[in-house]
Amino acid sequence: MTHADRILIIVIAVLALLIGPATMVASGYASASSAYIEGPSGETVVPLGSDRVLEVAGLRGSVVVEVVDGSVSVRDAVCPDELCVQVGQVSHAGAAIVCVPNAVTVRVGGVRSGGLDAVAR
Repeated sequence: MTHADRILIIVIAVLALLIGPATMVASGYASASSAYIEGPSGETVVPLGSDRVLEVAGLRGSVVVEVVDGSVSVRDAVCPDELCVQVGQVSHAGAAIVCVPNAVTVRVGGVRSGGLDAVAR
């Protein structure tokens, strides 16, 4: 890897970090309203205003998802590293927690305030 390659990688990483938050703002999400919990057996929608604990069946075992005070987190998971548990609580629209070994995804969705759904070129 040459010096120019390293500089190019750093420039791309910095641009990605700057563009990511800007696209979330421009996407039109006004506020987070629901958590979408998807596992091998289907999807469950939970309003962020209702405090509850759910047990979702994953491929390798159960994943315990907790909704408290307008945020969602994975409290317990049966997987080697428990990276999904280490993410902690998320509450802003567009945030996600993924437990890859169990094939469970927790996404925070929001109320659309207008804007584009997608742009294709």
